[in-house]
Amino acid sequence: MHFSRIFKVKEGKLEKFKDWMHQLSTSRREEAIATFAHERITREVFVLFQGADGSHYVVGLNEASDTPGESDPSAPINQEHTAIKEECLESFSKSGEVLMDLKS
Repeated sequence: MHFSRIFKVKEGKLEKFKDWMHQLSTSRREEAIATFAHERITREVFVLFQGADGSHYVVGLNEASDTPGESDPSAPINQEHTAIKEECLESFSKSGEVLMDLKS
């Protein structure tokens, strides 16, 4: 599992971002998964938390057989994903590292 970053959801953008995540999980799932080969990943996870301050935060994680690659900027879904992230999220951290990942 590779840790990407922590993002803070911009004021008033929570529902739009949740809707986008829902689209990627349902009606656009196959299109999203098709980008994995270029990025050298096998799984991508976004987790939403509400902070003690009332703000919402998103953590991005992915699984890869080796170091993940860059996304294909020419793929329409990646362009849309980048635009939604820029509109709805602000970076809260630099890239991180997984300190523990237990699996039975």
